[in-house]
Amino acid sequence: MRKHIFNIIIVAVVILTSCKKAVYVQPTNDARGINSLVAKFATGDLKETEAVKFDITGAETDQFVIPVPWFFPEDSDHETTPYMKAMKIEANLANNCKIEPKLGILDLTKENFFTFTDQLGNQKRISIRGERTKSKKSSITFFNIESAGVTGLIDQDKKTISLITVEDLSAVNVEVTMSAHATLDRSLEGMNLNAPAQLTVTAHDGLTKTTYSIMKTAPAKITYGFRSGSENLSFNLNLGTLGYTDGSRPGLAASGNFLVVSTANGQAPKYYNRSTGKYVGLMNLGAAKGNGTVTSDAVGNIILADYANAGETLKIYKTNAVTTAPQAFISWTNNSGFPVGSKMSVYGNLNEKAILIATCEGTSASGSNRFVRWVITNGVAGSAEVITAGGIPFWGAGVNGTKVTSRSADIADGSFAGFYDGGVNNLYYLDGNNTKALSLADQTSGNGWGINNSLADAKEFNNAKYLAFYCPSHFPGWGISSELYIYDVSSMGNFKGNVDKTSALVFSAKYAAVGNAVSASGDVLIAPSADGYKMQVFTIDFNAGNLACYEFNCVDVK
Repeated sequence: MRKHIFNIIIVAVVILTSCKKAVYVQPTNDARGINSLVAKFATGDLKETEAVKFDITGAETDQFVIPVPWFFPEDSDHETTPYMKAMKIEANLANNCKIEPKLGILDLTKENFFTFTDQLGNQKRISIRGERTKSKKSSITFFNIESAGVTGLIDQDKKTISLITVEDLSAVNVEVTMSAHATLDRSLEGMNLNAPAQLTVTAHDGLTKTTYSIMKTAPAKITYGFRSGSENLSFNLNLGTLGYTDGSRPGLAASGNFLVVSTANGQAPKYYNRSTGKYVGLMNLGAAKGNGTVTSDAVGNIILADYANAGETLKIYKTNAVTTAPQAFISWTNNSGFPVGSKMSVYGNLNEKAILIATCEGTSASGSNRFVRWVITNGVAGSAEVITAGGIPFWGAGVNGTKVTSRSADIADGSFAGFYDGGVNNLYYLDGNNTKALSLADQTSGNGWGINNSLADAKEFNNAKYLAFYCPSHFPGWGISSELYIYDVSSMGNFKGNVDKTSALVFSAKYAAVGNAVSASGDVLIAPSADGYKMQVFTIDFNAGNLACYEFNCVDVK
């Protein structure tokens, strides 16, 4: 019965202030008993939201000046001036210390006097006031040349931006993301980046500056996989803000500098800058109906499928660019006995060697354990094979289904599928004979009952085989986050344990609710960059209500 319960739409109202983060101020003074002071907004839409935590170490003092951020949130234009006359102040004190009278709502535009008593009973008069403080941050966090499809690799330690390309960059417009309210020393239009250049960022305080050196180059790579510590959350966007409400069959694809998002609603999928999430336009559907999923291979070829019930014709189209009309690639009469076209995956290069898999969707009448596989050789698809997975339970319909993905472009390397059935919420590895060989049990946290372990995608990056496994939460409004796991599956010796606790696990992340909950449906896609330096992992989740991207690189920073 659990499957049917989870099909109920859950509406989670996300409180505005839950998305705002307080500014953290590094310790500066030692009050010998006052460990920290916290300033919270006492009025308006930010009421009870923490504005700043001011940790105190260093020299003893009797005057405390709380540095209140100039804007809150920091990346907004929401000035804090109107709140300064009424801020709620809280203190963290050492044992047996006290402040009298008790702290509460203070006017931080003036000094507020108190008596502080330490552990020995010694007393002194202290004052607390606030001072609006401009940010000292002066970083570039994103550098993009959209016309050339080039995203710069930023080394924050060396303050360099590497452009890996052979394109002419003699007169290009550049897009950057930098610290909030910082400024640049020059225009980003018509830049000549064929030769080395520099950009200087000045922080909002007008004093702190960082200069970045920009150059066309090919930095050294590490020998294997992505570099630990290179992971970065590029964006995490609200689906409601992007205009999405129907999440029955979402799909993701990536090509060139763009991310494609389809909801299989019969309309052209939208596409976005794949590094920023900025909306760009509508994809060219060509003859495709737009009622099935999308996916992409390792080099940016996009697959679009027309949804096909049992007995109908599954039509699959292929294109290498979002603006180029997809061409007919595969036409197959669906004799699997189940609907197909809602979930597909590709491992390899569709122009050369690849494996394309379409998952057979369960129905209200029958669970499924089948998928359809095409082996691509020299860019040509072989005959469709309807595969029955052995040794695993049946998956259901809709959010109770799965997304089967191949481990490599060789059928002997097997495939993966994860889903809930009969109290089991496992991730399965099927060997070359399409029979269960290994599995990972559900989360050790005990939250597996409320998480939909169902979406997988695999790709090779920098000599390593990676599997991304995305698990939308059924109940984000109850504090159960959606979860992303990335495993190294180059060999299967470490593939044992639980989805969240196994030696094969190399990265994990959690997503709290960003937008309204619709259903525990989504998709996950691994997309290596064309230059081979970056790997992006995209997720879409209609219960967390978000579209997100984690980015990794293999640059050797030594």
